[in-house]
Amino acid sequence: MSKKPLSSTLSVKQLLPYLKIARTEGIGGIRYRQLLDHYQTPEAVLEILPKLKRSKDSTKKFQVPDNKILHREIDQTLELGGQFVLRGTLEYPPLLDMLEDAPPILIAMGNIELLKKRNVAIVGARNASIHGIKMAENLAADLSAHQIGITSGLARGIDKAAHKGALYTGFTIAVIGCGIDIFYPTEHKDLQKSIAEKGVVLTEFSIGTQPQAMHFPRRNRIIAGLSWGCIVIEAAQHSGSLITAKQALDYNRPVFAVPGSPIDPRCKGSNNLIRMGAILTENAMDIISELPHPLIQENTYSNTDLFTYSSAAENISLQNKNLPQVNIPDKNNSRTIEDDILFLLSATPTPIDLILRNVHYPTNEIQSALSLLEIQQKIFLCHNGYILK
Repeated sequence: MSKKPLSSTLSVKQLLPYLKIARTEGIGGIRYRQLLDHYQTPEAVLEILPKLKRSKDSTKKFQVPDNKILHREIDQTLELGGQFVLRGTLEYPPLLDMLEDAPPILIAMGNIELLKKRNVAIVGARNASIHGIKMAENLAADLSAHQIGITSGLARGIDKAAHKGALYTGFTIAVIGCGIDIFYPTEHKDLQKSIAEKGVVLTEFSIGTQPQAMHFPRRNRIIAGLSWGCIVIEAAQHSGSLITAKQALDYNRPVFAVPGSPIDPRCKGSNNLIRMGAILTENAMDIISELPHPLIQENTYSNTDLFTYSSAAENISLQNKNLPQVNIPDKNNSRTIEDDILFLLSATPTPIDLILRNVHYPTNEIQSALSLLEIQQKIFLCHNGYILK
């Protein structure tokens, strides 16, 4: 096998053996990786797979799906405009690849390059309040204006508002619990089409798969694993949003929570997250200041085969699930105070107190830099903060 990582734009002949393993009943992300690590090639796995027992206590053998079924899935997916994103290729999301049980194959519709860009998850109540929906939409728009994408699950309520807000100013990723050809809920058909055009719709389920309750925990782990952080807006006790937040914590991602009314049962879970240490969130700057800088080190997979981490990646503990190594700017590198200020600003007004808090220079130097940027007409001051021109 080649020692260089393959692109996920594989030929049908290249894709088929990997898809055949992934679609075998009883093969999940962990076993898929173990089999390929042990037998080295998908052809070797497929040769031995029908002879293996599904578990120690079972007499059942693995039933490999027929080629005709898989060819039909591939043809229908490609005809619809979908793309297969294979784990171990350059297009596979690097944060998601850190999960031990990461999906072997993803199906995407849209711009798959967005899967590698900085994004945060926004999750919350389906029966959200008007205030919760407004908060989700505004927060998503502000974050997207700062080149931070929004990942959510295309559900009613907070998910829908987050996707809509992100589309105003940037991109969004919708992770769904069904096939790429299914619109669920049906009233989100137009929104799902818009996301596929301006962002990306993502699933691990084959085309034609209908939504089922058991699919949504699997969807939620992708949302948590794909994102640099998780924001919870209005979550009741024992809600699915809290499960996503817990998964984000397990993956060592920061968790944020928007405070809500103490008498609203929809806010009991999210308020409790704050009590337990989640970052209290009132605006986009509360999130931006806690995220790593977007300059992820590249070439993580250089000089590796399809299913082997590089030496750099091997240093990442799958149990700790640390974030990828980042280059955080400091005063010793080429970035200037003006660069740091411009990075924080967007088309949405940013108050001066948030700039002072998040640009790590003396106040007088920040004020001088702001004045210079105004003179250069790169920013301007409005009644409630600075705006990027």
